Amino acid sequence: MYVEKTFTPQQLFEMVWERPVLIIAKEIGVSDVGLSKACRKAGIALPTRGYWAKPVSKRPRRPMPPASTTPVTFHVLNVEKAARLKPENVVKDPKMLIVPTELSDPHPLVKKWLGAARKAKELNSALGLDKTKVLNSHISRNEMNRCALLYDTLIKAGESLGYTWGVGSKGSFVRVDGEELLITIQERIKRFDIPPPPPKPFKPGQRWRPDFTAMRAARFGWEPTGVFSLIVDARSEVLIQKTWTDSKTGKLESKLGQILRGFVRIAASVKAQRLSDEASRRRWAEEERVRQEGIDQQRRLDKLRQNLVRNLESWERAQRLRAFIQDTVEASPKDEATQMALALWVSWATQQVELLDPIKVNIQKVIDLSVDLPTSEYGYWSSSKQIDNWWP
Repeated sequence: MYVEKTFTPQQLFEMVWERPVLIIAKEIGVSDVGLSKACRKAGIALPTRGYWAKPVSKRPRRPMPPASTTPVTFHVLNVEKAARLKPENVVKDPKMLIVPTELSDPHPLVKKWLGAARKAKELNSALGLDKTKVLNSHISRNEMNRCALLYDTLIKAGESLGYTWGVGSKGSFVRVDGEELLITIQERIKRFDIPPPPPKPFKPGQRWRPDFTAMRAARFGWEPTGVFSLIVDARSEVLIQKTWTDSKTGKLESKLGQILRGFVRIAASVKAQRLSDEASRRRWAEEERVRQEGIDQQRRLDKLRQNLVRNLESWERAQRLRAFIQDTVEASPKDEATQMALALWVSWATQQVELLDPIKVNIQKVIDLSVDLPTSEYGYWSSSKQIDNWWP
């Protein structure tokens, strides 16, 4: 149903500076607002208001083309395919879909809804029905017949087009082109304030007592208006009509054909929105992978630098100890007893220095660049042991 049209920022720049955005958007198949947003996101400067009304000699000079090379993609409705998918029946003319004045041979879903509605209690002037068991509605008791007629006509006409109706865990739905659209018929119920009752007259000498009846009195009332709306609940693209309401242009009974055709557009828009969401998730996952790799690379570098500084400090201590041993030998007396004790001490001290010098202990470990990183959450990572920053 939808196709992708891709342009480079340079191509879009040339297009919007050759002709008005409104004309370019119509040729692409998007709204002028959508095209303007895409251009601004790509860093493309647009002509100012009144640019095309000026003579060519008085128009401002073009700005520099955008430096970005990231392609700009639009999800555009495939008009030819959409035309082929439109059902060829009486719904083409909304006026030919007539709602009867009396309900006869109701659809099983409508029949079940009527049975539940007759037994339902009212809450704030609306029938309290379980939307997971019957058709979803929010209406007053006086409008039961009208709601039943609307649902019955809509469901029967929809099934003739191949739509599937049902009631699920989220409410009543119609399945169009594999997409489930949640449907609700709702009446506008107006809330009004109830003035508090007047205080009881107070007689002279009478002891005052609080009036609890006034405190328990209802403060609000609810008045049905008879104004119906049919609402489609679906995650779709913007600028897709999903609500039809009684208005000056006509009641819902005269708009059922528009509603049935609107289901096709909404289902196609839901698919396009899902593709867009999946593309966004893939893009986010790739950005997250790059971010995690950057964090791991920095952690690995910090760990190697820590090892390098630690080995350097051990090697420096070993070098100082060797110099100390040498000075001790040179400063020791030359008598036989001192020289024997010195020889034993030098042997022991040299062994300890060898154990301290990382080059003597394990040079392979010194030059090893492999690092085992502990598993942790990827966030603002910092080493638990801070060292002097030798590298700016």
